[in-house]
Amino acid sequence: MLTTRVWLKFFSKPKLEKPLAIVGSPGLRSVGKLALKYLVKDVEAKRFAELYSSSFPVLYDTKPSYATIPGFSGVAGVKVKGGEGFVPRVRFYFSTSPNLIMVRGYHANFDGQYEVAERVVEVLGEFKVEKMFVLAGYGWDGPEVCCAASNLKLIEEMKKFGLDTGYVGPFMGFSGLVFGMGILKNIDGICLFGKTQPHPEKPEFPDPDAAKKVFKKLKEILGLV
Repeated sequence: MLTTRVWLKFFSKPKLEKPLAIVGSPGLRSVGKLALKYLVKDVEAKRFAELYSSSFPVLYDTKPSYATIPGFSGVAGVKVKGGEGFVPRVRFYFSTSPNLIMVRGYHANFDGQYEVAERVVEVLGEFKVEKMFVLAGYGWDGPEVCCAASNLKLIEEMKKFGLDTGYVGPFMGFSGLVFGMGILKNIDGICLFGKTQPHPEKPEFPDPDAAKKVFKKLKEILGLV
């Protein structure tokens, strides 16, 4: 049986009063990853921690990266960008106006995905997070942005912003599992899905238009417009 190592590195310990959490990661057309990137830039968020895992491949055996399969662990190593090498990681950001923690995810392989998601949710719990928004894409013919949630009361809240349910099916990868772990740890979760057209050869090829629609709706919900 393989043992997954998960460890954290803090750069600072921000003082936040029951912040909301926003989660995004690579996924279908990178909608969640891009929407989170837009938010981090918009609120001038600061990175305060990173999470590393022995189950983070630098190259994946599966395509897309979020479709993990037992026995397909990927290749270990570092990533090089702009001449700089770095270990694959989950990044945590914060802002105080508004009061947010933002989590930029990274897909673990099948052996370590639960350990990673659980540790991420534990970090959110340490900061007294009571609600998270999870950003992602979906490939059905439906509304430009639809939602799902950990309970029906939250769906009713989202209807005030013109949102309703629209996607039925698996929510794979880092963000989906963090959403699920949040339910187990009593953190309310709301998923915002942006409609996108799946790319058969490049499932994670970015769709900035869908991401911007999710970002715009999130800003409306957060009162940032």
